[in-house]
Amino acid sequence: MRKTERIIGAFLYILEGDLLMKQSWKRFIVCAVSLLAVSLAIVGCGSQSSQEDSSLKGKKLTIGIGTYAPFSYQDQDGKQIGYDVDLIDALSQKLGFTYNLKVMEYDPMLISIQNKDIDMAAGQISITDERKKKIGFSDPYYYAGLHAAVKKDSPIKSMDDLHGKKIAVEKGTAAHVYVTKNYTDADVVVFPQQSAAYLEVEKGAADATLYDTPNVLYYLQTHPDSTLHIVGDEVQKVPCGFAFPKDSKYIEQVNQALKELKDDGTIDRIQ
Repeated sequence: MRKTERIIGAFLYILEGDLLMKQSWKRFIVCAVSLLAVSLAIVGCGSQSSQEDSSLKGKKLTIGIGTYAPFSYQDQDGKQIGYDVDLIDALSQKLGFTYNLKVMEYDPMLISIQNKDIDMAAGQISITDERKKKIGFSDPYYYAGLHAAVKKDSPIKSMDDLHGKKIAVEKGTAAHVYVTKNYTDADVVVFPQQSAAYLEVEKGAADATLYDTPNVLYYLQTHPDSTLHIVGDEVQKVPCGFAFPKDSKYIEQVNQALKELKDDGTIDRIQ
């Protein structure tokens, strides 16, 4: 307000010194200057308020997270742990926000982020052009391809052998999209969780499952008695990032923090 008063005062001084100016014009100009000064003050306050609203410091976020080991899963005590959980924690420390994790299946989670029911989503979410039409993404922090898993006695030896076969996938995942697009002659069986897809192949009800390489490797390591093994080459290596509502004001800050965490070696240590 002091700045506004100084602006008006300066113009009044000039106008009072002009003896030839008519009173009506003087009143008009005084009013115009007053309105301009007040408008500038309001805009300034609005910009400051906008900057404060966009800051993550002190905010408490609701973060949806998928169940997808080794990126997000529960330990023996039921605590959510994993790569993405550690990375979210590092982001919260750097940016000054707190958070509440909400464990969700991937399809409902992406709908929730689109509807702004949650502030952020995680769990090695693949960044695709189709998804970017509806939701926003951070810069990629990980790149993962897809691998097929079949029974050890299966005649399937390569990705080409999947044509015409029964393939189990998790709904809404990059693997689901890839199989639907590239194996139009296959019988695609969709499950809400990848664990059910593995079981479908284990019991012989499906010929193969396709999923992100890190998870397939993790499954085989943690299930030494599994009858499955990996076949073929890794395909469609895709970027993964954190998901946000399309117009989220937090994306830029998270991107800057991810860059800093990469530069200082934090992301490499977590990985």
